[in-house]
Amino acid sequence: MSAPITIIDFGDFQCYLCNRYVKYTEPSINQTYVQTGKVAIVFKHLPNRGLDSMGAALAAQCTNDQGKFWQFHNLLYNNQKSIDSGWVSKENLKNFASQIPRLDKELFNSCFDNEKYKSFIQNDISIASSFGFKETPSFIIENSDGTNVELLAGAQPFPSFQAILDKKISGE
Repeated sequence: MSAPITIIDFGDFQCYLCNRYVKYTEPSINQTYVQTGKVAIVFKHLPNRGLDSMGAALAAQCTNDQGKFWQFHNLLYNNQKSIDSGWVSKENLKNFASQIPRLDKELFNSCFDNEKYKSFIQNDISIASSFGFKETPSFIIENSDGTNVELLAGAQPFPSFQAILDKKISGE
């Protein structure tokens, strides 16, 4: 069964405010809404915080091939350093990937080195642009059929999400 409401999270792994959202707001959304089947969270890439952001997005999308996206997502945010300080260099991204249990490193490296998801990520950027998003994090909260769209910009606290989600769930 799919959740009736979807949160589309446009983020950048080098974005400090995205990290704040992931650490302090996302766990409450997950516990209150995702685990209860009311909400699904979809991550979209908006790599605009620095030169290394595209590489981090490509690497993350490659881990998704093996069902390890959210593990990699959390690993990157837990190890975030300042923008373009080298913490998400190609070499470091491969090191992060190698820390994920049962991730096939050869498959990952092939995907990453070939920039397999470059056009996929460009499409995410186009979607963000079509909604006027320039900053990360930015969110679209909608019914899972794409109707009743609301936009939320910035690393909002849990109550901001809760107000929108509760209203959507109750069908107001």
